[in-house]
Amino acid sequence: MMQETASNSPTTELLRSFTPLQELSENELLKLSSITEIEQAPAGRLLIKQGSEQDYSFFLVSGHIRLRAADGKISDVRKGDPAADNPISQLLPRRYDVISVSKVSFIRINGADLNKIKLRNQAAESASVSGYEVSGENDEETNEFENQLTFQFLQDLENDKLELPSLPEVAFRIGRALDDNVSDAATIAKMIQTDPQITAKLIKAANCAIYGRRGEVETCTAAVIRLGNDITHKLVVTFAMRELFKSESSLLQQRMQELWKHSTHVAALSFVLAKHDKRFNPELAMLIGLLHDIGVVAVLNYAKNFPVEAKQPEIIDQACRRLRAQTGSLILQKWGFSTDFILTALESEMWHRDKGITPDYCDLVIIAQLHSYVGTNRAFAAPAIHEVPAHSRLALGELTPRLSLKILDEAKEQIAETVALLNF
Repeated sequence: MMQETASNSPTTELLRSFTPLQELSENELLKLSSITEIEQAPAGRLLIKQGSEQDYSFFLVSGHIRLRAADGKISDVRKGDPAADNPISQLLPRRYDVISVSKVSFIRINGADLNKIKLRNQAAESASVSGYEVSGENDEETNEFENQLTFQFLQDLENDKLELPSLPEVAFRIGRALDDNVSDAATIAKMIQTDPQITAKLIKAANCAIYGRRGEVETCTAAVIRLGNDITHKLVVTFAMRELFKSESSLLQQRMQELWKHSTHVAALSFVLAKHDKRFNPELAMLIGLLHDIGVVAVLNYAKNFPVEAKQPEIIDQACRRLRAQTGSLILQKWGFSTDFILTALESEMWHRDKGITPDYCDLVIIAQLHSYVGTNRAFAAPAIHEVPAHSRLALGELTPRLSLKILDEAKEQIAETVALLNF
């Protein structure tokens, strides 16, 4: 779709007027301004197509637009309305057709570009070696081996020598087939059946109560037909990730198992939370929750190259805390995942992040993580659920006396079934 484009860049003041961009530094805004243009379109132009999965944020600069949902519901947004301070129809796939009612001007910011700008600026401002900022508690004591591990890891990351995990082949093939508009269930099933474990998991998913359990299906093709291509794809990617959480070292394998247990619990909680809010895709929420700590996999795999003295639990854990966020975002960027995945990897432990009134998938994962801590020692080092901005943005209802979410406590059976599916 062609747009009439004005050859001018937005000012940093204009960019800063949008809520999600207010956290950016002046340098980040200047860089963003240099690669962004204000676009224009006449009245009656389709600006965003419902179902599109193009990864960009759309901001209204001037004019009047109309959002049309699949059920025909209409809502109008004009420049100056509170809704115009946030991205329009941000969730992927897009939930609305967005049409210009008057002549409009707008900007579109590519998700990958925005993430690169953030990472570069963090690198430039960081006091850490090789230009990469490390995440976690910077005032914690470090020792020689931890400093050495972190130093060498960041050096290799900077010089593109770090071996990051690859997207499992079956997940890559299914994604490529769907990108090529292959929709035949038998063809998709044939690709899935190259991995017997994933095939078994997909058939089990199709027969789960969470997907209706409308009579047993026994073949992969029947499972694909019941679930549909989109859910099938997200579930295949989810199931394929299990193979990445492995290590030959007994200590590191223990850490991998703990990470997988945490990740599957957060994934299940995110899935159930998303089912309570029609603005979110439950399977997408589950996959984002599963991958929010994928950076730890790379750090654990890297640690196997270090001497036994360096493989102490406290050293490994500290290195993971410091390196998880930036490493995870780079892995997900390498895999071509959307901004929702990348930002969640970066910000899912920034408990007090405040991104305006519109919730995102990172908010879901923050709440899921905090809920997973209830009744554990980790709860003492983290805020209570009702104390974080994500709780008010998601409107999650009452808390129990244990300060857990009532809706999740009531969905224990559904959460357990989802965890069991991921661990099948």
